[in-house]
Amino acid sequence: MSNAFDVHSEVFKGSDHYAQLPSVTGLQAKEVNLGNILSHYAEIGSESIDHLSSVNVKSMELKRNQKLYSLCQGRAEIFIVKQGWVSLCHTFKSHGQDICNVYMPGDIVGLRESFFDNHDITILGLQNCQLDKVSVNEVHDSFKENADIKRAVVSYIMVNDNITIERLRSCTHHKAEERVAHFLLEIYARYNFKKLIDSNVFSFPITQEVVGELLGITSVHVSRCMTSLEQKKLIRKSRNSIKLLEPELLAEYTGFDENIIYGHLRLF
Repeated sequence: MSNAFDVHSEVFKGSDHYAQLPSVTGLQAKEVNLGNILSHYAEIGSESIDHLSSVNVKSMELKRNQKLYSLCQGRAEIFIVKQGWVSLCHTFKSHGQDICNVYMPGDIVGLRESFFDNHDITILGLQNCQLDKVSVNEVHDSFKENADIKRAVVSYIMVNDNITIERLRSCTHHKAEERVAHFLLEIYARYNFKKLIDSNVFSFPITQEVVGELLGITSVHVSRCMTSLEQKKLIRKSRNSIKLLEPELLAEYTGFDENIIYGHLRLF
């Protein structure tokens, strides 16, 4: 099958709340590449780093609210998020698209999905974004030929699966307010892991509609939960950012434990 790669300017129905370009990022786009990203998830030798640096990439821009439909030789394309935030959707014939995750700078979109045949993905720009489209075949060849790259790829996929599992556990065991608090801690942990922040303040360019779809509640309920957490002096929110006033108390309140997400990295 030939590459299918299309970008559409479709407006995602949602409020503008939390959707502005963040003013807080500590990672320069030039530093965001395949080798640097994967080396956070397992130790990679210098030869493998050099090998990853030679993988073919194509830079592209995705505007806010644009949707990108991607399929490569029956498998999903792979994209590096260099700037901005995107969400990943899976398309189903019966009921359209479901948002299943959100990605920040320093994330790889479609890596897990690329190992499945006939698995297309849709990426929605939550901001104006800069992406690198990475050669699927070259990544898979590197995966097969280099043990350290394989470990890093598996570890990256494990981390993202752990994030999804923990989010699901929160949704099945907690009330709406706890779900929202748990999600804020998840985003905070992801920022910290990538060393994008050095305080309890982080950019939050995610609409209430997207948060609600990820957590199984309405956007109105998301807004009420945010307001309640702020009234309890657990967070302080603005249009562009969230400040966690009591992250330890929030973790106790929600049962959030970032070791469940990142603890396996000790093995790598």
